This record gives sequence, C-alpha cells and structure tokens, in this order.
Amino acid sequence: MAMLKTIKTSMTQIKEAQDGIKASMDGLKKEVDVLKGNMERVQEQMKDKPAKFKASLAYLKLGAGDVKASIGEIKQGVTLIKDAGKDREPAAQQIAGAELIREQWGFKLKRGGDAIGEIHYAEGPDPDIWLATHTYVEPEYRGGDVAKTLLNRLVEEARMQGKRIFPACSYVRAQFKRDAAYEDVWHEYR
Repeated sequence: MAMLKTIKTSMTQIKEAQDGIKASMDGLKKEVDVLKGNMERVQEQMKDKPAKFKASLAYLKLGAGDVKASIGEIKQGVTLIKDAGKDREPAAQQIAGAELIREQWGFKLKRGGDAIGEIHYAEGPDPDIWLATHTYVEPEYRGGDVAKTLLNRLVEEARMQGKRIFPACSYVRAQFKRDAAYEDVWHEYR
C-alpha cells in the first residue's frame, strides 16, 4: 500500500508539473502574440520612414542648392550686363514664338523645334504631392522669363489637379521663398 501511495503522489506531482508546463506554454504563446502585434505595428510605421527620410535628405541638400541657385542668378545678371547693347533679342522677348509642351513628367518650352527650357517633377511619397526635381534653361535664354514661365505652368497644373509641390529643385525653392503667390501649392515636410 505504501507503494501505491508513492505512485499516486508521483502521479499527482507529474500532473502538477504538466499543468505548470502548460501554463508556461500558454504564457509564452500570449507573449509571442503580443510580439507579433508589436512587429506588425513597427512594420506599418516603417513603411512611412523611407519617404520621410528621403524628404529630410532633400531638405539637407536644398541649402547647398539655394547657394548654387543664387550664384547662378548672379552669373546670369553679369551675363545680361555684359551682353547689353549686343545684337540679340531683349530678355523679355526671348520666348516670343515659343511653344509650351506638356510631357509626362513636366513641361518643355520649344522654339523652332529646339528645347530652350524644361521643368520636371516626380510623384511624391503622398498621392497629392509632386516633387519639383529639375529646371533647366539653355544658356542663351537665361535671365529672361523662360524658367518663370515653366514654373508658373507647373504650378497652374498642380492647382488644377489639387496637388502640392515639394521644391527639391533649387530654382523652384528659391522662387517659392521669394513669392507668396506660391504659398498655396508649396509643400514642406516637417
């Protein structure tokens, strides 16, 4: 009988140990479920991070771009002064006869079949944001209204489509800073 009592005690201890193991397993399962939920939330939050990181990098690059744009404007002014009185069209009339052409990701100004300026944009990280990425005007047309004409057309298109513009291009950023007329379309990442 003592042996039966010992076996019964051992069986009870084994059952208690199994119950303890089962409780531990249930606890671990709950912790794993919590961790999975946390990971899913982190993954969702991380989806937005690359775009915000890229935007932050773009802001860092803009400072240097603003300086380059200012230098470019000074050079254009010097060129206009040097060219004053030469046999060439006045800056205000340089785009007479030019054709503004809509392209997939921007606009081109052509005159006589040759591109004299262009402005490009790309879709931003949000569906209602465009990134103004590049503005270029052929050297002989700089200092006039070519770049401004292209920018105004891009802004007009953005307004018609309900978009806002993040000025990654130094020229666009400089114009947005100078002219309050662009405030309604200027998008800044904060």
